[in-house]
Amino acid sequence: MASSQGHLLLPVQLGLAALAAAAFPGAWLAGRSYDRLRFEATTDSLTGAYNRRFIEATFKKLLRKAARRRKRMTVIMLDVNDFKEVNDRFGHHQGDTALALIADTLRSCSERGEFVGRWGGDEFILICPYADDKGIERITKRIHEQLLGISRRIGLRLSVSIGYAVFPDQGKDLSQLTYTADKNMYADKYMCKMQDSEPAALQA
Repeated sequence: MASSQGHLLLPVQLGLAALAAAAFPGAWLAGRSYDRLRFEATTDSLTGAYNRRFIEATFKKLLRKAARRRKRMTVIMLDVNDFKEVNDRFGHHQGDTALALIADTLRSCSERGEFVGRWGGDEFILICPYADDKGIERITKRIHEQLLGISRRIGLRLSVSIGYAVFPDQGKDLSQLTYTADKNMYADKYMCKMQDSEPAALQA
């Protein structure tokens, strides 16, 4: 067994840890309970993404740091395409599974410390403190490609419309940035609908 620092724990150390847990069970259980409560307070239970409250609080800290260092920061908004159709045709359980798959995809496509959150319903948010324009392009391209691959494997179309806004050029706070990113995202959704008539159910 390895410690958190990567070193092997000797039997005597394991014994001491067990003795400590036995001697102070209340403290050990309190620590476990605190970790669980902290996880539940910051995480969306369905998707495992950060919840809106955590994203808003974290963004304030990142914003102060970006402003102090005169750095740009990007907010990406993503909305699941035709999600109502997925729920109506395949049931809410499949809809929940689709949201969890999309959240997993967003996390796997992150590059440099992006924060993945569920903004509400079928809308997600990525806070990108470090990615430049090319980095944002790579992330969004990877998201589309991975969702296309998943869609082909499961026979159910999963795709998202994406829009983003950059601090400080397109907004000075989260409200302004999400407003602009939302507008860009819905413009992307409109273009997708004009160009694509593929149904939600794909042929395997």
